[in-house]
Amino acid sequence: MSIHDDAEKIRLKLDEENRTTVSVALFGQPGAGKSSLINNIVGKKVAAVGVETDKTIKAESYEANGLKFVDLPGYGTKNFPKESYFEKFDIPKFDLFLCVSSGKLHQADTEFFQELVKRGKVCIFVVNKHDELWEDGVRVEELERRKTEDITKHVGQPVKIIFTSCRQGTGLDTLNVEIQNNLEDAKRERWARGAKAYSTRFLQEKKAACERYVAIASAAAAANGINPVPGADVAVDVSIIMKLFKEIRHDYGLSENFLTTLKQSSIPVVGRLANNVVQYAAKEGILMLLKSFVGRQAVKSFAKYIPLVGQALAASLGYAITSSVGKSYHDDCYQLAEEILNNQLRE
Repeated sequence: MSIHDDAEKIRLKLDEENRTTVSVALFGQPGAGKSSLINNIVGKKVAAVGVETDKTIKAESYEANGLKFVDLPGYGTKNFPKESYFEKFDIPKFDLFLCVSSGKLHQADTEFFQELVKRGKVCIFVVNKHDELWEDGVRVEELERRKTEDITKHVGQPVKIIFTSCRQGTGLDTLNVEIQNNLEDAKRERWARGAKAYSTRFLQEKKAACERYVAIASAAAAANGINPVPGADVAVDVSIIMKLFKEIRHDYGLSENFLTTLKQSSIPVVGRLANNVVQYAAKEGILMLLKSFVGRQAVKSFAKYIPLVGQALAASLGYAITSSVGKSYHDDCYQLAEEILNNQLRE
């Protein structure tokens, strides 16, 4: 296969990666903390918290990092009768569902869940506001058991129940993993990249998914060469690398404002890594980084992606440079996210 064939294949693969999204529908009664849950899953505020929206009119939709969340209105209400509900909200399109509660389940939620089961859809029950689960003289484990028993009785079958607290950050990693385990391969990777890491295990999943994306985007940048690399007889597409770097920053929760704060950190390694991430984000920084890798060999850890990008393209100088640059930037972002997570876990 020629380098031109490899290039066309990798362009299609990158387009496919960029189009992949995970769609999650949430349902449950108002006040259960669905907006807070969405914000904590993606690691930034995308849904307004504490603001009552008129759920009798429409579904509320939020999107970030390739993850789409839809807060569905009440099932079987006057405005949204059962007979037309599934068609109106195109229920089959969602990858999975979260039934979010903090009190008693309502009959409408139970009925909607049972209809989802009939259609083979995955639904995870989330008991949110776990920090408010309290009764004088009763252990938390007993209260969880009672809640589990109550939900099981209401829905008429054993179901997966996860207890979360957005205030304390508990249960969010368990929820992330459970959602990921119920997705197909491509969407599992999209979830790993887009959801916030609350554990070192999930951060490692994110790292692996990001490395694969870096390899694909780096190959596309090499294949679509339009910008000469200083000091080398080769051209690459800097715009693809810029988009790649932006995606990686978002995947690790490194917003512009957050990076500005991190640059002033009293922890030397955090300040250094944050400076690197900011310095190489713009076109000038990318060209400087590309120049620094001219003449070096491609990073060996990317060899496992040769079947994906193609032997001819993988052997080219353009890919040797772009993959090395992509890996270098990703490593800085990953190490910065790892330092932040470790500090949070110690606290």
